Amino acid sequence: MAGHSVMLSGRPCASARRLHRRGKLGEGKIFLGLVEDLRQDATQPLIFFGQIEPHMPERLPLNALQAFDHAARCGSFAGAAEELGVSATAISQHVRQLEARFGKELFLRRANGVDLTDAGRELFQRVSGAFAELTEATAHLRHASSRPRLVISVIASVGELWLLPVLARLEGRAGVRIIEESRDPVDFTAEGIDIRITYGATAYPQHAVETLFQDRMLPVAAPALAAQWIGGVEGVPDELLIHTGWGPSYGSAQSWADWHEAMGSGRRPDLGRGMVLDRLAGAAAAARSGLGVALLPETLAAADLARGSLVAAGPAAARMPLPYVMIGRPAPRPRPAAAVWQHLLAEARGVAQALPG
Repeated sequence: MAGHSVMLSGRPCASARRLHRRGKLGEGKIFLGLVEDLRQDATQPLIFFGQIEPHMPERLPLNALQAFDHAARCGSFAGAAEELGVSATAISQHVRQLEARFGKELFLRRANGVDLTDAGRELFQRVSGAFAELTEATAHLRHASSRPRLVISVIASVGELWLLPVLARLEGRAGVRIIEESRDPVDFTAEGIDIRITYGATAYPQHAVETLFQDRMLPVAAPALAAQWIGGVEGVPDELLIHTGWGPSYGSAQSWADWHEAMGSGRRPDLGRGMVLDRLAGAAAAARSGLGVALLPETLAAADLARGSLVAAGPAAARMPLPYVMIGRPAPRPRPAAAVWQHLLAEARGVAQALPG
C-alpha cells in the first residue's frame, strides 16, 4: 500500500477508500482484514494490508492566541494579564510559543509596553476578527433561549440610587435585566446590552448618547443627625464627613474640599479623619444610618429626600465636571429599549426641573 490507498493487484480498493473517508478503518493502526467490494463479484474477497493515517486538523494554540490578542489590544503584557486574570509571565510565555511556532517576532518589547511588528499586525488583524466572531456566536447562543426583553448596564450607585426607583414607576418593566458594571467601555455584543448608563461618554465615540443629568453635589444626612447642627454642614466636624473614593476609573469626582471651595468657605476638611466608602450608594447608606454627612449628586439623592430618609444638610454646590449619560447600542434599538430610553429621559428631565436652580 502506498500513502493512504489500499491496493489489490495494483488497483486502489474503492470500498476501502470509502471506508477510510468515513473513518471506519481506525486511526493510525495496522489492519489485516477482508473487505468485500460490493461493485465486484461478492464471492471474491479483497485482502488489504497497510497503515491508515487519516488526516488530522492542526490543533490551534487557542490560549496563546488569546494572550496575543489581548496583549496587542492593551499594548502591554501586564494589561493583557490583568484582563485575563493571569500573570504577565504567562502572557510572555504564550507569545514566545507563538513566535517559535511561526518563526517570526510578533512584538517589539519596550520598557513600558510592546508594539506589534509587521508580522504581528498581520496576525492580529486575522486573530482579532476571528475572536470577535467567536464572541458574537457564543453570545448569541447564550442569550438565544433566555434573553430578557431588555438589558441595561449601569454604574452600581446610579442603578441603586436612581435607576431602580425610576423603573418602579415604569409599566411593562418585567423582563428587564440590570447589569452593574463600573468600568467602561462595556461590550454591548458579548453581554447583549441595549442601554448603558455611566458617567461621561468619552469611551463611546461611535454610539448614540443622551445626557441624563449633570448635578451639583448636595450634603445630606439622616434627619436626627442633621437636627444636631443648626448652623448646617459648616459646623459638622471632619470626623462626621463621609467621603467617596469613586474607584480607579474616575479622577474628576467632586469632594468635600471642592464643595467648600465652591461655597467660598475657605475650609479645607481633613480627608483622613472621616469615613471613606468606595461608592456613592455606600455613602448614602452610611448617611441614612446616622454615621455622618454624605456628599451626593442631587439627582441621586432625590429618592431619599422624597422618602425622608435623608435631608439636605446644606445647599447644592460644586457641579460635577461630566454628566451622567445614557448610551445606546450601535444597532437600531428594539421597541422595548426605545420605550425605556424615552422613559428614562423623561424621568431625568423631570428631576432636573424639580431641583432648585
